[in-house]
Order: sequence, then structure tokens, then C-alpha cells
Amino acid sequence: MPSQGNPSRDVEHLLSLLTLEEKVSLLAGADEWQTQGIERLGVGVVKTTDGPAGARGKLMVDGPRAAFLPAPVLQAATWSKADLKWIGQLLCKEAKTKGAQVLLAPTMCGIRNPLGGRNFESFSEDPFLSGSLAIEYVAGLQETGEVQATAKHFVANEQEFERFSIDAIIEEKALREIYLRPFEMLVKSSTPPGCIMTAYNCVNGVHMDMNTRIVQGILRDEWKFDGLVMSDWGGTNSTIESVIAGCDLEMPGPGVRRGQKLLDALKSNKSADLPAAVDECCKRVLTLAKRMNLLGLSEAEVKASRRRPEISATTAADLQSLRKIVSYGHVLLKNSSGTLPLSPNTLQRKKVAFVGPNSKTCTAGGGGSASMNPQYQSHPLDAFKATTAKLGLDVEVHYAMGAYSNKWLPLTSSDQWSAQSSQQGQSMFKLEFFANADFGGPVVDTQYRNNSSIDLTDSGPASLREVAKPYSVRATSYLRPTASGKHNLSITSVGDSRLFVDGKLLIDNYNWTERGEAFYAFSSVEVSAAMEMTAGQTYNIVIETASRMSGEVDRDNPVHVWSMQPSVRVGYLEELPRDMVSEALTLANRCDYTIVAIGLTDEWESEGYDRQTMSLPGNQDQLVQTLLEQANRPESIIVVNQSGSPVEMPWAEQAPTILQAWYGGQEAGNALADVLLGLTSPSGHLPISWPRRYADLHFSNHAEVWPGVGGRVVYSEGTNVGYRWYLNEGVDPQWWFGHGLGYTSFTTSVVEVINHPQDQGWDIVVDVHNTGSFDGQQVVQVYSWPEQDPKAKELRAFEKTGSLRPGTKQRVTICVKMRDMAHWIEGQWVLEAGKYLLGLGEHAGAVDVVAAVDYVPQTTVWGV
Repeated sequence: MPSQGNPSRDVEHLLSLLTLEEKVSLLAGADEWQTQGIERLGVGVVKTTDGPAGARGKLMVDGPRAAFLPAPVLQAATWSKADLKWIGQLLCKEAKTKGAQVLLAPTMCGIRNPLGGRNFESFSEDPFLSGSLAIEYVAGLQETGEVQATAKHFVANEQEFERFSIDAIIEEKALREIYLRPFEMLVKSSTPPGCIMTAYNCVNGVHMDMNTRIVQGILRDEWKFDGLVMSDWGGTNSTIESVIAGCDLEMPGPGVRRGQKLLDALKSNKSADLPAAVDECCKRVLTLAKRMNLLGLSEAEVKASRRRPEISATTAADLQSLRKIVSYGHVLLKNSSGTLPLSPNTLQRKKVAFVGPNSKTCTAGGGGSASMNPQYQSHPLDAFKATTAKLGLDVEVHYAMGAYSNKWLPLTSSDQWSAQSSQQGQSMFKLEFFANADFGGPVVDTQYRNNSSIDLTDSGPASLREVAKPYSVRATSYLRPTASGKHNLSITSVGDSRLFVDGKLLIDNYNWTERGEAFYAFSSVEVSAAMEMTAGQTYNIVIETASRMSGEVDRDNPVHVWSMQPSVRVGYLEELPRDMVSEALTLANRCDYTIVAIGLTDEWESEGYDRQTMSLPGNQDQLVQTLLEQANRPESIIVVNQSGSPVEMPWAEQAPTILQAWYGGQEAGNALADVLLGLTSPSGHLPISWPRRYADLHFSNHAEVWPGVGGRVVYSEGTNVGYRWYLNEGVDPQWWFGHGLGYTSFTTSVVEVINHPQDQGWDIVVDVHNTGSFDGQQVVQVYSWPEQDPKAKELRAFEKTGSLRPGTKQRVTICVKMRDMAHWIEGQWVLEAGKYLLGLGEHAGAVDVVAAVDYVPQTTVWGV
């Protein structure tokens, strides 16, 4: 490691040695994931990696194995600061194994609307809960100093519709109290993040990467953030303005807005403020490199920093803890018949049916930046069978699909597809690359893939991915159907594409015009075709795809990096049974218990687009309704919903048991089995409000409020977001923010309320007793509101107990800080004099007063 006293590690000294060209080179990435190194001065390369559900490494698809963590919304559903800190610590280890110093997480956007495409990637609708959990997450991640967090997306990136350009119109009070507040809490904490990523969108008329008032004025001047600010990928919208605003780094590289354009602007003196702003940005890039021990390197060490190996190195203890945390994040929404847990005595020599589209193959996480190549994947049915077998139980487990819910045809399976006709190969697709758009000339590179989502954004040959160089790819595979029938194949592509079966053209997707949602919404719509196939017969499948070089590609737009790559997605579906619902009902009536696993997938919830409806896709509602109405034992029906956001459940009143499983990463199936069997008591609570119907919300018939009109979306609800809206409107949701049941019962008794001197706040000391018959954890939620306005309840503090055995108790102290009770009034944080009520809540809709406190003698101002 370079010596701390080495002058080559002094940022000011290095800055004085940099040429103008070298300064400019530091302010844009070198490639998709890394910064630029400078060999002659010993400046190494800083490597970044996504993301919110694990440290993925440098490839978006089919990259190295990595620990696939639960979606952040499940992390937040634990309401556990200790668990979030542990997740940060695990991510630190995983990022290091990918050779990365910067993790592009946590996502801290507010969950404003249940249809938001990336809701699963955020923590909560409540800024205090989001900020509190992010503080622990970042503290764990940065504990060793070897990895830095990147809080994103700063700020107001609550939708995917027109995400690169939408202008979020937000009044200052809502901006400060709801959307900026979690970032402020984190930046002002004892462990601020090393980096912040600006959002794609505009806020009140200005793109965030060049929003001087917010980035320079609020983030840097008011909050004193001195870390690095980077753009979202393709989210740099200016050359001069973004530098002056304090956005240090354009990502990805090579630079589009910066690079030669920034160099020309400096040489032509286009802005008097630009040279000093460039120096400040360079300092922050170099300071991050110094913090990561990447200054004062030899030339060989700089070169080595560009080529770090990528592995995954979790321990058995890590995976066991991860499994526990995923199970703790499950939220038991209903258990009115006491069906759960399915104890060993209950199950011995019983039959259990698993039905529903998410029962055999679950979804580990949402799509986009949160996608991973997991170390392994556990699924509900298989995990349940394995766990009951380990317990020595004699249980028959059966399966019926019951419903179809895919958005596109499913990705292909390695059980049926192989790059070799003998089906003995280790890869599904062989890719041959050509340095032109017509598959001519020599093959310049050959790759093998195990995923039929062939994303070339960061994995095509580097020589072909350069700006404005067209290229083409031929993907070859062999398919052996498991059944005879009329089977469907599909392609959707960023470039032009076509699919051949045994040399005959089946699908032509050249010269497409209608845009779809795959590949971050840069692709065509899915095009499919059906053909008769015979079980066991081998079919040669060839997919050709080529870059589109039409006039619609704006090479001056940073996001064209994605639209230039000829990525292609291949789908395949064998002919489905004619009446899946009846088949599931027949099975349910032959079994003692029926687990109905329904929900969404990473194709319904993803970066790049929002959901269009809160309804469950396909015929899932019909499946559940039929089982509840026609099954012989409706009390034995257990509905497990897997989604990152609320879905409408028109059958919720009839269903005796509903469990929200979210997206559990690689431990999704194992953790669900533990919860169903009572090996772990679910202790999750909703970090979001759960609407009964989307039509109940103000978004449903006001396009200017969602998703926006004329390039603007108006946050007209102000601070009334989530449960605040329900309280203010007097509307009951399906389930309130903070709701969550368990297998045991608790009583919480107040021991004392302590008033801290010097206007710091109050401590509420409570004893939590486990009065039931199972082990469990309890979340203590504290809300406050002015005495005269009970609709103004807001979460002010929370703590989660450890696991309590039946008959035991734990004393918990919850601190309510006056500063957290303040509101933004006329340019400053103010807590007005008056009487306030503090209450303990089962959830935001059921809060019991525990103390009335007089805040006197005068209003307190915290400034900014």
C-alpha cells in the first residue's frame, strides 16, 4: 500500500501536476463501470458496481455469481436497524470480491405511487423510515473504509415514465420534508455516503445533474457534503452547467457531454467559472481515489486496477443470516383462521398443494439495475419439500400451475436449450460477432451465454461497442421440447433482429417501429410466432441481430449508449393446458393444504417503465377466487403474494391467510419455507401503505399528477404521501403503513416518558412482553402529532426487539427527537410551540396516546 506521506498521494499536489487534458479525463468514466486512471501520476481506477440487491460486478446479465440479496423494500419491511447494518456489511464483502470500491446503492427515492416501476428498489414511502434504515445500511457498508456507498437517485426519481426528461414540479415544503429528507438524514449522519448519484429527471425545471440550487446550494453548501457526486448512467445533460453545479463525474464513459466538448469549452473560455469548477470536481475525484488507496501507485499497479478479478465469497454463516433476514421481512397480512404456521404435527402424513405461477419458479428480485446472477436460487415448492424432508416429515407435495402471468414469453431454460446439438454443452447460446451490420466478413469475437436475455450494453466486444460503430451478432442454440404441441417463440430487440428454426425464417423483427419496454424501454415490442414441435426432437435455433443506425439515434445524447447495442431477448413457451384453474381446484380438493403463490415478476416491476395497473396480471385473481369459493376446505387456502409493490386483492376479505413475501433474492424459497413451517416467525411490517383499489387514489384520474402531461408531473399532494394521504382524506387502505402480524402476541407497556433538557426530545421507555406461544420479534412504532390535528400523525421513532421467547420481555427505549418533529416553514426547519401527543402504534391507522407534551416557551428554529 502506498505510504500516507507520499507526495503523490497529496490531492493538491497532484492537481498542480495534471494537464488540462488529464483533468478533463478524470471527470468522465473510462468505460461502463470504471473511472479514468492516469499512469504517469499513479492515479488508479475506481470501480463501481450495481447495486441495490447485491454487488453484481461489471456485467448486467450472465456475469459472475453474486449473493442475491432481498429487494430493498423487503429489507425495509424488517424495520430492523441491526439487520440493515448487517446487510451493508455483507455488501461490503461482496463488493470487494468484485474488485469494486463503490457500490451504487442504496436507492432512497420515495415510494410515491404504487405503480412506480422501481418501488421494489426503494425502502419506503416514509422519509424517516427510509433515512433511518439508510444510515445503518451505509454504516455497515463503509465500516471498513474499503467500499463507499452511493445514495441515489438525488432527487425525486419516483417514476420511470419519461424518466430521462420528466420535470417534477414540487413545492419547497414537500421537497424538503418528503423527498430530500432521507438524503439529508444520511448526509448529516456520523457516516455520510462517499458518493451521491443525481437523478435523470428535472426538478422544478432543471435537470438534476445541473441543478445548482439543489446540488451545490442544498447538498454541498447547506448540508456540507464533501463527497463525490456522479450522474446516473447517461444522465449528464450539459457540458458546462453540470460541472459548475458540482456534478463531478459523468457516467458511463467515455464521456459524451464532457471529454472533447469540455476540453473545447475550457480552451475557448466559454465560462469564467468553469476552470475553478473543473478543479473542484477533480479534487473530489482524486479524494475518492485517495480514500480507496488508489493514489501513488506504480504504472503496473494502475494497469492492474483496470483488470480486477470478480468472484463471490460468502460464508455458510452469511447465508444462514441472510435466510433469517429474508424470513423476518415477510409480512403476515392476515391469519384469521390460525392456519399458519404449518407445524410438524399438523403436516405429518398430509398432502400439500403448491399452485400459482410463482410457486415452482419464484422471482428473486425486480428488473433493471437490481438484476443479478445469483450464487444459487431457492424456489417455494422445492424449498418446502427439502425443508420438510430435513424435519423428517412424511408430506406429499404436489404442483399445478393454475394461472399464467408472464408479461413476455419466459426466458429459455438450460434444460431444453444448448449451444451444442448433443445437449451436453455447458452454455445455452453461442454468440458470433461481426464488425458490420450485415453479418459479413470474419468473426471478430465469439462468446457463450447462459441467459436468453442477451444484453450487450456492457458485454459485447469493446472494439464494437464504441460510439457509432454498427455491428451484428449471430446467436446459435439447439432446442429440445419436453412435450409435443404448438409452442411459441419470441424475440424483442434493441437492434433489428430475426429468428430462424432449422434454417427457415420464423420471426422477422427488422425495421421495427413500435417501442416496447425490454432493455430499459429501448427495445421493440415482443414479436412472437407459434409452430408445431415434437417432444425430444432437436431444433436448430439461430437469432440474428444488428445495430440500428437510423437517424433516430441521437449520438449527442448520453443514453444512446444503450440504444446503439443490438441486444436481444429470446422467449419460449410450450403449449399450456387448456384449463389450468380447474386443474388447480381438483388438486386443492385432493390435498389438506394449498399454498397459492401469486404476484408479479421482474418483467412487471423493473427499471425503465412503470406498471399500468395495480391488478394482478393474467388469470391469477380468477385462480384465487375459484379456490376460495369452490375448494372443499377454504380455510386451508394460504395465499402468498410475491411483489415489490401493492397489488389489488379483490378477494382479500374472503381469504383467511395472506402472506406478503416480496422479492427475497436467492433465499426467497428457503425463507418462505421457514415462515410457512414456523421455523421463523414473520416479523415484517409494511413500509408502505397498501391501497384497496388504485381507483381510490388521487392519481387514478389526474394525468398531470401521474404520470404527467407535457413533460411535467405535478406533485400536487404536497406532503400528503402514503399514509399521510389516507389520514388526511379519511380513507382506509387495505392495510396501513406499519401493519404486520406474527405467530405470537405482544403487550407493550409504558414504563416512563423522559423529557431531555435543552430541547432535545423525549425518551419513551417501554416493556415488550411476549404473551403468546411462539418466539417472535416486535416493532415499536412511535408517532407524534399536534393535539389539535390528529390527521397529522407522522412516524417519529421506531425500534425492533430481539427474538423473545414466550413469557419473556425486553425493555426498549425509543428516542423522539424534536428536530425530527420540525417542519419546513419559510425557509427553515421549525418546531412551533404548542402541545403535542406521542403515541404507540400497531400501524399508522391505530395509534394510542402515551404522552402529551408541552413544547414551550417558544418556537425553535434549526435553520438548514
